[in-house]
Amino acid sequence: MNSVERVDYYTSHLPRESQKKNDDFVDVPEIPTTWPSSGEIKFENVSLRYREGLGNALEKMSVHVPPGSRVGVVGRTGAGKSTIALALFRMVEIHTGAITIDGLNIQQMALSTLRKGLSIVPQVPTLFSGTLRSNIDCDSKYSDDKLLDVLEKVDLAKHGLDSPVELGGSNWSVGERQLICLARAILLDSKVLLLDECSASIDSETDAILQKMIRTEFKNCTVLTIAHRLDTVIDSDYILVMDKGSCVEFGNPQELLQNKSGIFSSLCETFHLKQQ
Repeated sequence: MNSVERVDYYTSHLPRESQKKNDDFVDVPEIPTTWPSSGEIKFENVSLRYREGLGNALEKMSVHVPPGSRVGVVGRTGAGKSTIALALFRMVEIHTGAITIDGLNIQQMALSTLRKGLSIVPQVPTLFSGTLRSNIDCDSKYSDDKLLDVLEKVDLAKHGLDSPVELGGSNWSVGERQLICLARAILLDSKVLLLDECSASIDSETDAILQKMIRTEFKNCTVLTIAHRLDTVIDSDYILVMDKGSCVEFGNPQELLQNKSGIFSSLCETFHLKQQ
């Protein structure tokens, strides 16, 4: 009966995600079919908590991410790094402030529109039972040539489009699962890509393929990388340093390193000591 109670709670008591369509919002600019076209992201005094009674996971956070830039998001455990991803995809709704992408407030658009416009390669890759084809092209929109071209880029074309994928991708290694998720993101060709510690559990060879694809296939996209290892983001255009749910440092990594009393310098020093 514990399972029955849990299902009842999930279906009857938890709040549902917004079911609004774009037309349901009043006095909101029409959303272009090409949105997002450049990938400019702004957080303006954003605060977010996971539920009533808890402290804020994001606290009056403000940052401006220029279009087409690669940004590494760093900070100690609990600083609010992964919460940024949840806020961008509206998995958890913010309660004050605004998040805009290319000038449009993402709180004032349908969830389907928002999520189709963004791409993510998560820390834990999500795959479905079926084939390689159905996992990277869920809506069957692309030709075989296009799919094979994408698989070639992530070094998976040798397996073929009809290779079986068991539930959760259990018949593939963790690294291969991440590359399948990356192929999915390349195919979507979004102007905003979020990498949520996606290299945390993969080997160095797969990580090298991953980093190469990010530099070549997403060079005209805005890429936010939530860092597990500092060496994966040290060559980013900008570093966003999070602490207690707020942006405390934002700038070029070399400039931040020159501030010896800064948090980023402290994190790098700790990282190098661990490496030694």
